[in-house]
Amino acid sequence: MSEKREILELIEAGEISVEEGVRRLEMLAGGPQPEPEAPHVSPPPSRQQVVRPGLVRLIWQLAFWLGVVLLTGGALLVAAVYAWDLASGWLVCGWPLFAVGVLVMVLGWWMRRARWLSLRVRQTDGPNIILALPLPLGLVGWAVRILRPFVPQLQQDGLDEMILALQEELHDGHPLIVEVDEGEGGEQVQVYLG
Repeated sequence: MSEKREILELIEAGEISVEEGVRRLEMLAGGPQPEPEAPHVSPPPSRQQVVRPGLVRLIWQLAFWLGVVLLTGGALLVAAVYAWDLASGWLVCGWPLFAVGVLVMVLGWWMRRARWLSLRVRQTDGPNIILALPLPLGLVGWAVRILRPFVPQLQQDGLDEMILALQEELHDGHPLIVEVDEGEGGEQVQVYLG
């Protein structure tokens, strides 16, 4: 009886929770022991839950619209030469500006669909670092396969297979997210690949 009283006094003093007290009393009585609670493991994030970093969207939109502006400026310059019989020297400026605009606009459109590597480092006593780069994994895998006969280290590593497997996994909508948090007051590092 004294053990039951001791458990009740611990509950009353607030040293243990009511649930813990009930569990201890059931163990004392020899009754059914409830299974310990499993730690809550959240399911992996779905495609809708994982959001690309905002910097990625800003970069591709900036490139796309810069391309549109260059393309429009080049087209207007070429049209002005033909419409108003301006000196043909302006064509030397108009056509390259138009071509660069098309290339930058296509680059912006490609960056929208490309896989990105985003790195975010938050430091307590230093500057925060944010870096976002598009990764042409297919092009890199192809280049590694071409270089493989000429570089002996690549023949043993299987780097091209790893890159292609990563590309396949990212294509299926499973981004790779690595987060390292040193706790309160420590550095936080987030790597996003997807």
